[in-house]
Amino acid sequence: MKAKKLALLALLLISSMAYAQKLTLEKASPFTAVKWENETPIVQFNNEWYQFEKLDNFKKEELIKFCKKEYGKKWKKRFSEDLVEVLQGMNYKPEVKVRLQLSKEGKSKEYIGTFSRENRDKVWAYNSKDNKKLNSYLKALKKKEEKEKVTEISSKKAIEDINVFIEILESKSSYVQVSDYDYKKALSELKQRVKNKKQVNTNYLVNELGKIMAEIGDRHSSVKNENFDRKKHSTYSLELPFGLQAVEGKIAVMNEENTAFYNKDYHYLNAINGIPVAKLTNELNYRNKKAPKEARLSRGADKIQRIGRLFFENNMELPKTISVTLENDQHKTKTVDVVVTKKNKYRTFKGKVQREHFKSYFMKDFKGLDKLLKDNIGYIAIPMMGSYKKVEEFEKYLEETMEKYKDTKALIIDVRGNPGGVRDVLQTLAPYFIQPNESPWIANVAFLRANAKSKKSMNGRYLYSYNSEKLTNKDRKAIDAFNKSFKIERDFDESKFTEPYYMVLKSGDKTYTKPVYILVDEYVFSAASVFTSALKGLSNVKIAGVTTDGSSGNSKKLYLPNSGIRVKVSTMLSFQRNGKTLDGNGTEPDIYIPIEASEIALQKDVQLEKLLKHIK
Repeated sequence: MKAKKLALLALLLISSMAYAQKLTLEKASPFTAVKWENETPIVQFNNEWYQFEKLDNFKKEELIKFCKKEYGKKWKKRFSEDLVEVLQGMNYKPEVKVRLQLSKEGKSKEYIGTFSRENRDKVWAYNSKDNKKLNSYLKALKKKEEKEKVTEISSKKAIEDINVFIEILESKSSYVQVSDYDYKKALSELKQRVKNKKQVNTNYLVNELGKIMAEIGDRHSSVKNENFDRKKHSTYSLELPFGLQAVEGKIAVMNEENTAFYNKDYHYLNAINGIPVAKLTNELNYRNKKAPKEARLSRGADKIQRIGRLFFENNMELPKTISVTLENDQHKTKTVDVVVTKKNKYRTFKGKVQREHFKSYFMKDFKGLDKLLKDNIGYIAIPMMGSYKKVEEFEKYLEETMEKYKDTKALIIDVRGNPGGVRDVLQTLAPYFIQPNESPWIANVAFLRANAKSKKSMNGRYLYSYNSEKLTNKDRKAIDAFNKSFKIERDFDESKFTEPYYMVLKSGDKTYTKPVYILVDEYVFSAASVFTSALKGLSNVKIAGVTTDGSSGNSKKLYLPNSGIRVKVSTMLSFQRNGKTLDGNGTEPDIYIPIEASEIALQKDVQLEKLLKHIK
C-alpha cells in the first residue's frame, strides 16, 4: 500500500510540474486513435487500446453528453478529433499534461497523457476512410518526426533558425521591450560563429540561444531541445559528491546529509577547475542570471551541484575528476580533487520539510499542512499554487482551515519553495486578509502584447481591462484612485501592447483582523510570487523571509523550423503595486529573515523560529 501511495505521489508530482505548461494548440489530443463500442470510446494510448473513463475531472458520461448536445450526429467525430474544442466548450482549457483514467481487462489505472498536434493528426488519419490519403499523410508524418529528431543542421539552416528566433523576440516577447540588452548584436555574433561551421549541433544552438534569451530578463522564457535524451548523455546527470547551500552571500560546501561542513576548516566554495564561484553563479548559471540576488545565488548553488548539467548547458566538456577550491573565513584556500557521481543523497533540512508538505498536498491529505503553534499562532503551508480543478477539495480545506484559526493571535502563511501554478489560492485567501476599508484592492497590473492571439489567458489570471463587465463601477473608482500614484519603473512602447489589465481583490464576509505573516524564500516563483506581491502593503499583512524570485509572463511556445528547437517566450508584462516588474525584482520582505552560516546544519526550521520570536 505504501509503495502504491509513493508511486501515485511521483505521478502527481510529474503532473503538477507539467500543469504550468498551458496548451496553446486548438487541434490536439492525448490519444493516437479512437474507436467505438456502441457509445463507449476505446482509445489508443502508448500503443495500447483502453476503455476511456475520465480526463482530469471530466467523466466519460459528462463528455459524451456534452458532445451529443452540441454536435448532434457528429458527436463521435468531435470527441475523437476535436477534444480541445470540446473541453473549451465546457469552459475548461486543458493543459499540455493531462490525467487520464483508462481501463483494460477490468483493471482501471491513472496515466499522464500529453496533448499534441501529432497525436490528434494520427487520430484524424485513423478515422479517414480514404486509404490513399491516410497512407500519404502517415508518410508525411514520418518524415516530419524524423526531421524533429535532427541532431545537426547546416550552417545555412541554423542561420535561418536564428532569424526566426529574432522574429519571435520582436513580434511576441514582452520583456524584450523593457530590456537594455543588445540582443541583435549578440545574435549577429552568433550567426558569424555559426557561419564558420559546416554542421551545427542542435544542442549547441539551444545553449547559445538560451544564453541570449536569459540576458533579456524574461524568467519564464526558455530554449529547449525536446528531443534531447539526457539519460543517453554521458555526463549530463553527473553531480558533485557533496551538497551546496547558499548562505550569507557565499556557497557553503556540506556533506551529503547536510549535518556538517564537507571540510571542517574550509567551509565555502571558491572555484571549480579554476572557474571562480562568482562566474559559476552569475555567468555559467545563465538561466538565472537576471533573477534577484538571493535567488540567483541559491539557484546557482543548485546548478553547480548538478555540475554535469551546468557544463552541458555551456557547451563545455566535463572531466570525471575535477578540482574544487575551498575557502575558509580568512579567505585562505585549499584545492582538492573530487570524482563526480551519478548519485547524491544531499538534501537540505528545508527541502525535507517542503517535501513533506508536497506529499500532504498531492496525496490530498491536507492535514499535514496546518498546525496550531505555541501562543495561539496559526500556521498554514501552501506548497503549490495548483488549480482547484486539478487538486480537488483544496479550496474547501483552505476555507475550513481559515474558520478553524479565526480566533488565533496571528496567522503564518508559509509559501517557501512554492514554484507557482495558478491564482486560485489567492482568490480564496485574499477576501479574509483585505480589510473592508481597503477594498477594492488593486493587486496587479499587466499588459499583453497587442498581437497575442488569446486574451482569455488574462481573464484566467483574474486580470480584466478597465471596461470589462467583470468589474464594477466601484472597482473602476478604486482603479482611478490607484492610478494617481501608480508609476511604472520602466518605459516601454505602449503601442505594442494592449490596454492595462487589473487584478482587483475585495474583502469578504469573514475578515481576519489579526496580523498575517507570509513566510517566503528565494524559491517562491511565478503565481506564488504574485500571491506575495498582491498582498504586500495591506494593513495587517507582513512579508517575512528573503526576496522572492518573482516572474509572471503568460508564456507562449513556438518552434524553429529547421532544428525543431522549442522557444518559450512571455507575452505579458506584469507589474507589482510599486511599479516594478515581478521578473528580475521579486518581492522584498517587510521583515528580513535570512539563514545564517551557523544555522545551516542545525536541522531546524530557523526562519520559522525567528519569525515566531518576532511575533512574540
